Amino acid sequence: MDKYAEIMRGDPVSPSFQRSFNGYYRIRRNEEWRSCYYSLFLRARTEALDFSQIITALFQATGNVEASFSSKMLATIDPAKTIWDQYVLHNLGLKLTGTTQEEKLNNAILLYGAIEKWYLDYLKTAKARENLKTFDRWLPEYKWISDIKKIDCLLWGKR
Repeated sequence: MDKYAEIMRGDPVSPSFQRSFNGYYRIRRNEEWRSCYYSLFLRARTEALDFSQIITALFQATGNVEASFSSKMLATIDPAKTIWDQYVLHNLGLKLTGTTQEEKLNNAILLYGAIEKWYLDYLKTAKARENLKTFDRWLPEYKWISDIKKIDCLLWGKR
């Protein structure tokens, strides 16, 4: 959680932010990819890009469907946004499909919408309120973290 807090207070231009972000989210890509990613990060922050715009821009620049890294960029810019990762997908019973990169791109955009809907629906439940209270009781110094991120942490921890 300390690394997450550091990232949320950081500046994407800073090499130390980029090192922390790369380590926290396990970004193992070459320098060219990272340069493209962090340039887009600055643009996304300045222009308030949404998930669809971020993933599409990364796809156009790299040829890869980078749903997870697109969501992590967005959730760093806007902590009320959800993160896409293998554990969240697994726990929600979701899977990316498509036979071509373009199909995967389009399906990733739809799937991210489904993830967001699940979080919004879940946060209205008594179980969510109970989980959020438990999180705050266990980690009171992180009460400032968004409810979405708190639930994300619980889903990520449930492997």
